[in-house]
Amino acid sequence: MADDYQNPTQECDVVMKGGITSGIVYPKAVLTLARQYRFRDVGGASAGAIAAAITASAEYGRDSGGFDKLAKIPDDMSTSLATLFQPDPRGAALYGLLVDGILDKRWGRAIGRVVRQHWLVALVSMVVAVAVAIWSCLGGGFIAFLTGGLLGLIGVVVAITVAFASHAMALLPELNFGLCPGRTQPGQKQPALSDWLARTIEDCAGRLAANGGLPERPLTFGDLETHSPPIRLRAMTTNLGLRRPHTLPDLGSRNFFFRVEDFSRLFSDWVVKAMIGDAEERNGFYPFPAPEKLPVVVAVRMSLSFPLLISAVPLYRRDFADNEGGQSMEMMLFSDGGLSSNFPIHLFDSVLPSRPTFGIALDEYVEPADGSPDRRVRLPMKLASGRWQNSRAYTSVPSFLMGLLDAAKDWQDNLQVEMIGYRERIAHVYLKDDEGGLNLTMPADRINELVEFGERAGTLLVGDVPQRPEDRFPFDFDEHRWRRFLMAYAAIEEALTAAADDWGHVGQAGSFAAFIDAYKANPGSYNHSSMKWRQEAFNRMDELMALGRTWQSQPLRHTTKAVPRSQPRLKIAPRF
Repeated sequence: MADDYQNPTQECDVVMKGGITSGIVYPKAVLTLARQYRFRDVGGASAGAIAAAITASAEYGRDSGGFDKLAKIPDDMSTSLATLFQPDPRGAALYGLLVDGILDKRWGRAIGRVVRQHWLVALVSMVVAVAVAIWSCLGGGFIAFLTGGLLGLIGVVVAITVAFASHAMALLPELNFGLCPGRTQPGQKQPALSDWLARTIEDCAGRLAANGGLPERPLTFGDLETHSPPIRLRAMTTNLGLRRPHTLPDLGSRNFFFRVEDFSRLFSDWVVKAMIGDAEERNGFYPFPAPEKLPVVVAVRMSLSFPLLISAVPLYRRDFADNEGGQSMEMMLFSDGGLSSNFPIHLFDSVLPSRPTFGIALDEYVEPADGSPDRRVRLPMKLASGRWQNSRAYTSVPSFLMGLLDAAKDWQDNLQVEMIGYRERIAHVYLKDDEGGLNLTMPADRINELVEFGERAGTLLVGDVPQRPEDRFPFDFDEHRWRRFLMAYAAIEEALTAAADDWGHVGQAGSFAAFIDAYKANPGSYNHSSMKWRQEAFNRMDELMALGRTWQSQPLRHTTKAVPRSQPRLKIAPRF
């Protein structure tokens, strides 16, 4: 079996979408790719970040059987998936309500949990309700008795609901708005999410001791990038304090710190010790590690902080605007990467790719209305023109509210996914309501079915003949590169010709070119360059704009059917 992964003939990148337990789809997709490709860049958000980290680790340990170890994960998950989510003891009752009522729809059991948790409130309110009913009966007969009893029952429900809501509202901030911290909880025999992930990463990387013991320190991003060939791993997280995404391992600033007491709730002492390293404590705070020293497991946990279910990760930033000389710290919570980019297909993208950057997306299943085959896996390779995107129907208030949230956070990902030059490299797996997502207690047979969907997706991406006729149309890298060329040319032509209009001529009064030509002699800022450098920059821009004016006379992007109609737009955008 190990020989299947020892001689890949090509290289690829892969990006995986978030989806909580839906990530069980990924292992066999990755294994199918690993037989033909060596992974160079791997990324994802939320559950996709877990899959990305394990994939990168297996690539790191390819020669020591990394992918054979990854292959065992689906079987392990079929029996232990639910045990990864272990609530803080303070939130155990609330977690039970979440699983029993909201997820598993066992409302009787869920109501029983609430009543048991607030038994004193229930008892007192019941006594009051009975007293009201008896008093009503004495004052107005049987009808009054029924009315008083009904009002008393409503009062009981309201009292318990208020007590429960008050408890939840007070508790969740203490738990950083998530019931499960990630570290294995007292009394649990199976590892929780962070501990399981840390060991799995080291196992796939081939770093465990002969007796199964953990290495001296966790695998870091620096370890991956100094591997030969280098492996680049990226994971999305969402900084709620600054209301923006970050692409880990780089937070873009060295002004972030952590506290041992916070991280000890999230990770084992072994990981926290590595986070500290040789750094000095500063009033109870330690500097967040530089990108090359950041443990992989920490970045993944920061990407997987699904609100209310998995607690956010607290970091701190020195407030330089503070009146005390910038010594105070402000806390910033890092939550699920899927909140800002659940399918970061933009990662590792290049205008003209030399190797494929595959995407694996987890989408909502929609029953075919026209009697077409029940397609659960799809690669839109043959859609050469037009728009392609799944639509969603809303039949209830909860689904409508979820649609509002998804549209707000995913619209950029969705638009990019449907573009020609992108979509044909993305395999879609369509999941039903009881598959993946927040279904933490899926039976083993359902988990196994999702695993097989991943294998089907991988088969399409490597260009093999599909296992099922309804899957169809495997990936064609030559055709993908041709489409990327067409889309890149159209975008460059549009941007260049539009910029040429704005640039104008040096001798044209009021033009941008005339302004820069005069202002470059004595700029107000960024004036540390020499006049020779500024003149050369101006000359290069002027030459480029001259080319744009030449193209304006005979644009090619509007030629009928020569270029796909859904064209991208070049723009200056922030890095994150």
